[in-house]
Amino acid sequence: MNNKSNPIAASTPDMENFPKDYTYCPASDEICPRAQHCLRAIAYRQLPKAGTAGKPGSIRIVHPAWQAAAKEGCEYYRDNTPVRFARGMTKLFDDIPHRLEADMRRGIMACFSCRSYYFQSRKGERLITPHEQQAIANVFRQAGLNTVPVFDSYIETVHW
Repeated sequence: MNNKSNPIAASTPDMENFPKDYTYCPASDEICPRAQHCLRAIAYRQLPKAGTAGKPGSIRIVHPAWQAAAKEGCEYYRDNTPVRFARGMTKLFDDIPHRLEADMRRGIMACFSCRSYYFQSRKGERLITPHEQQAIANVFRQAGLNTVPVFDSYIETVHW
């Protein structure tokens, strides 16, 4: 069945999309009231079961002590609600006055944790998180511009 025609399948992350070295959570719905909407718990439930084809590898899991304390809140919780990521910034400076461009470019580079993330994000090789989008919008505001940043495209997906 195609994921586009099935909204439940579309909202359930596929195993091939899980990040490498992801931390899984084996907490059940009975132990954790948020397990049903937690990416770590959903991912754990989709792991291949014992006795299936292929050689099982090692995984990282949330410690059982954290699982027991989940009712009070869990620092490992990852919501499965899709968020809006931006992709690409190739036209970001098209309408920026030339006198502001160099300072704004430096400010926008500072919105990322490293230079390579800036360049990967600019080319669309890396998604731009909602937090980074907001930081870029703040650079526009601080420069006195009343325009919002325009990214090449947008995609809704889960935030691992």
